[in-house]
Amino acid sequence: MIAVWAGAFFAVAASGAPAAAQYREGTPEVLAAPARAPNMRAAQETRSADDYRRAGSPRIVVFWNRELSDRIANDYDTVLTDRGETAVDTAAEVSRNGRYAEGALVTTRDREVRLGRREVEDDRRDSLLDESREWELLEAFQSRLQSNGLVLVDRSLAVRAIAAAEGGPADKQTAEMRGIAGLADLMMTLTQTGAPDAPLGIRFKITVTDLDSGQIVTTLVAEGEGPPRGPGRFVAGANGFEREQPPALDAAQAGANLASDLMMRLAGKW
Repeated sequence: MIAVWAGAFFAVAASGAPAAAQYREGTPEVLAAPARAPNMRAAQETRSADDYRRAGSPRIVVFWNRELSDRIANDYDTVLTDRGETAVDTAAEVSRNGRYAEGALVTTRDREVRLGRREVEDDRRDSLLDESREWELLEAFQSRLQSNGLVLVDRSLAVRAIAAAEGGPADKQTAEMRGIAGLADLMMTLTQTGAPDAPLGIRFKITVTDLDSGQIVTTLVAEGEGPPRGPGRFVAGANGFEREQPPALDAAQAGANLASDLMMRLAGKW
């Protein structure tokens, strides 16, 4: 009898019948799991990427830790460099002018003088992150943008390519403007400032500008935190169950969050 009942049970379970049909009559129905809320952030980011492609995938030159200066040309100082070597030796004989005798210590100096030029001011700003964490943030930021199809142009290459061309400008400011205007459609500047209350101790400002019109497309000021996080699940702690604390924000996650925030801000503005 037991074997017959077990066989009937497994036959019903394997029959593919609805879950409610597998319970005894008269028992409350098991509630279905609630539908997950749609990921509006991902949808907005995808919409921005689609807008970017419809706009013709404009090329974006990246100014990392620097801004476009309003100086027309670079200022230079004339530098006088005096390099010399000093040697001390013992005289082998009396000098012709009688200034020193045999056995005296004689000092000789070879002097070389060079004239050169030195740039007075540079537009690069000092990073508030150590080099390792800055690389992590930069990689995550650029990778997130490129995964959405954005075309990024290296500023240094744009400057050098124009300066190296035949008849190219020797002044860096002129080469910079010609280079970015020739190889890009938009300019993105990302700068930092100290913010003691921020997770990384830094607040970032990102500005995107249209190079043809000079119009500011958008400006984002953020700390890389990303979307607000809900309360963590309950886990066993030293004094009973307690809320699980989210992991500390690292440079890589901050970079990805900044890129995501920027994509959302640019939706409908490409």
